[in-house]
Amino acid sequence: MGAMRDLSAERRSSGLARTIRRARERASSPAPGCSLPTMFLRAPVLYVQGRAAKRDIARLTGATAREGVASTVPDAAHTEEHDEHHLVVLGDSVADGVGIEHHRDSIAGRLACRMSERFEHPVAWHVIARSGADAHDVALLAGTDAARSELARADAVVISVGVNDVKNLRTEDAWRTSLSALLDTITEVNPLVQVVVLGVPPIQEFPSMPTFLGHTLGERALRFDAVAADVIDTYPNVQHYLLTDSGLLEKGKAFAEDGFHPSAWLHRKLAKRLDTLIAEPKRPTDTHLLTEAS
Repeated sequence: MGAMRDLSAERRSSGLARTIRRARERASSPAPGCSLPTMFLRAPVLYVQGRAAKRDIARLTGATAREGVASTVPDAAHTEEHDEHHLVVLGDSVADGVGIEHHRDSIAGRLACRMSERFEHPVAWHVIARSGADAHDVALLAGTDAARSELARADAVVISVGVNDVKNLRTEDAWRTSLSALLDTITEVNPLVQVVVLGVPPIQEFPSMPTFLGHTLGERALRFDAVAADVIDTYPNVQHYLLTDSGLLEKGKAFAEDGFHPSAWLHRKLAKRLDTLIAEPKRPTDTHLLTEAS
């Protein structure tokens, strides 16, 4: 029986390794996905479907409580503020918790809670985000005095960015420049902080996205993930967490009521895996793939 369990574990490990290897190969290929010139060729259909999506997708608000403290420590009330650990969640509408009522149920609050369990200490979360922000916007947000102060004391930073760059037709060069500027700001302020950049989500899986538009933007997202992987590889404390082929987009659970933003259920799943990732040291060419659905 022991030998059978070892063999089963080895097969699971081998299968996961193959999945991650395929994702890396796809992300590192010279020109995965849909190029901007191809987008222009498809423009008439994309324009019609884009207007329909803009009209039909519900407008949801961001979560309340951009600042908070999570603690699994019984005597946390007696903990001094300077003894707290700090998490910063930075970026677009996903970071802002759009579709979530309170940040205790977003990546920020859920991840802070898991970090508190691991550190055996309270963890304060701070959200710096704006719905609709692209990488250039997020870099500007991170460069403000208030944001730099929060980043300077952070133990971990999670960045959600890219989907607006893809759908707003920013060029890959502009994406590369803005992402580099964002990471430069963070690592200049806090050279040792652990940073995770979420990959661009698989837009074709969004329930509210028209099929042709969704697949076209999903193909383009692959190109942006490839650029991001190239940029992130130059930063020793920054990891890239791919969201493609995740197995987490379970029908009826993964999305908020607008069919576009992640649900509280998916935020919780993401926080679980991100905590594991943040606790691990970065390895060379470290690009991770969401695979667990537990």
